[in-house]
Amino acid sequence: MSPPQPRTSTLRTNIAAMSAIQIGNYVLPLITLPYLTRVLGAEMFGKVAFAQILAAYLVLLVDYGFSWSATRAVAAHRNDRDRISSIFTATWAAQWLLLTLAIAISVPTILLSDRLRPDTWLYAAAFTSVIGGALFPIWLLQGLERLEVAATLQLVTRTLALPAIFLMIAGPADGIWVLLINGMTSILGGVAALAWLWRERVVRWAWPAWPTLLDAFRAGGPLFASRISISLYTTLVPLILGWVAGPVALGYFHLADKLRSAGQALLSPLSQALFPRLSHLANTDGDAAFQLIRRSAVATMLIGGMSSAALWLLADWLIVLLGGMEFRPAAAILRILAPLPVIIGLSNLLGVQIMLPRGLNATFNGILMTAAATSLALIWPMAAQWGAEGAAATILLVEFMVTLCMAAVLWHKRLLKPDAWRAS
Repeated sequence: MSPPQPRTSTLRTNIAAMSAIQIGNYVLPLITLPYLTRVLGAEMFGKVAFAQILAAYLVLLVDYGFSWSATRAVAAHRNDRDRISSIFTATWAAQWLLLTLAIAISVPTILLSDRLRPDTWLYAAAFTSVIGGALFPIWLLQGLERLEVAATLQLVTRTLALPAIFLMIAGPADGIWVLLINGMTSILGGVAALAWLWRERVVRWAWPAWPTLLDAFRAGGPLFASRISISLYTTLVPLILGWVAGPVALGYFHLADKLRSAGQALLSPLSQALFPRLSHLANTDGDAAFQLIRRSAVATMLIGGMSSAALWLLADWLIVLLGGMEFRPAAAILRILAPLPVIIGLSNLLGVQIMLPRGLNATFNGILMTAAATSLALIWPMAAQWGAEGAAATILLVEFMVTLCMAAVLWHKRLLKPDAWRAS
């Protein structure tokens, strides 16, 4: 059986599918958030958030750059089952090697740190989400433009977490169960995805040859550098905040950032569905690629702008609704973060959707590394002086700089005009 072929209006289907995935990632957790903030309290909520952030770094290591490189490769060869099989087996094997490395790094780091060792079991529970990330080959389904499969599996399994959280979490001592429930549903989704691949015979299962495994690492390496750079001005910021200002400040920031992420998630379906399509069109039909980018820019400004405005205007009400009066200081943090949906939406369009398909990997990396260096220089003094508000201001400043730099580069290269795309 050949790999599933893109159907008519596949892009719309994938945008709808990614919307369902974002519901599973962001909207469903918001259902339990008011319960968890009140039951766990600000301190344990912050500790759970710190464990999730450490796990997110390990997820980043295991993902490497495959969410971009493997997706792009599968999209380019989506009509060739043998080539797709080779990409899949090599990429998946590489992820399990990286998972082993993640264990080797995290276990001694936690056990040898006086600051981390008391919460060892929290971090062990959070690691289940890293395993779930390795199991679920979303990059394959994204490259094949079969995101409706990923959406169905993730939405069903994540929904199972809702009753479990309400039944099993009763106080601060149950913070570990929040992490275990989320991690186990992630693992269940990965197992279900592999079962679908086996049943549909999308790929031929075989041990990867060493050359193809090394090719996977080489292809993902430059993009992994980009993801590390991004993490240094996103994920690292709350990590340093928790270390410098403590779990309560991190709890405030985490709640505000959850709401910001939910608002930003409105744009993620468009972004993730566009990447494989633009990767394909950039090599086959430059004029169609530019027209798609132009329509996407309008949608990004409209959706992102409304989301940012809503977060700004409703900050106090949203924070009290989801966190209770104990979390009211988080409203000021949310107002600082409110412009991010439209800013990050534009930077994603300029960077991931234009620069990467046009092969501007080095320039893309350079901008992100500059942003990472700026964030590293700012975050410690900003968090030490102004706590969670300083951390939020750091992220806002750096994200604005990234968007401005990408726009300047593309304007200089005339890639914001149709002529350069027609020439390709």
